Amino acid sequence: MAHPILFSLIASGALAGFAAWRRALTPGGLALAGALALVICYCGGWAGYLALVATFCFTVAAGKISGARRERVEQALHAKTGRRDAAQIFCNVFVGALMLLLWRVTCWRGFLWAYGGAMAAALADSMASELGVLSKRPPRDILTLKPVTPGLSGGVTALGFAMSALGAALVAACFAACTRAASGAFFPAFLDVTAAGFFAALCDSALGSGVQVKYRCPACSALTEKPVHCSVPGVPERGLRFMTNDAVNLCNNLLGAAAAAALYAIHS
Repeated sequence: MAHPILFSLIASGALAGFAAWRRALTPGGLALAGALALVICYCGGWAGYLALVATFCFTVAAGKISGARRERVEQALHAKTGRRDAAQIFCNVFVGALMLLLWRVTCWRGFLWAYGGAMAAALADSMASELGVLSKRPPRDILTLKPVTPGLSGGVTALGFAMSALGAALVAACFAACTRAASGAFFPAFLDVTAAGFFAALCDSALGSGVQVKYRCPACSALTEKPVHCSVPGVPERGLRFMTNDAVNLCNNLLGAAAAAALYAIHS
């Protein structure tokens, strides 16, 4: 690519500008997103940029579709609501940026695949969370299969599974289209990244059920992810205190990256 630094500045600036216009990020989140986007665009070129754009734009679109129902779920259950902060950006983008840096340093294409897997995992999880709440059937815990409150981490629905697979496939299609000339074929890259993203999203749900911290509200007895509910501190009931939703999302990205790199290594 000619003038990669200029491309990186323009591409990352355009994405940061769109995020600012949509008011999707806090100031800290916007600054970190711009820095990570710069790394991704410089190291990953069009493959890195389009996969990142797909992840961001489809996440925003999914949130728009779920609308008020998703907002009610967030207010009732989730520790963080509204615009995404720097911690959320770090946990959803840093792994991908790191994989591209490693690819540039080592020249092993498995790290490029790992980037695709990390981004596919991020969008797969986001679309399952954003659109799964629209399911007409109540979610069930992925580990116990018992009914759970819609929006609570670890709960899954058929619609959520479908949206998760779609999210992984959307990122994989953008990634594979840009790496086709170098990799020799579209479908191996597409299938590897889709499978890695969907696998990581399933693991995300399992971690959300098994180890993510949840609290019992003393005032209303609701099980929630908010440490403070009904204006009173919640009582930890499940999971590990340090395993917040952000920590689970970081694990999701790491698993997506590892799975994609492993699939590349198997057939390379």
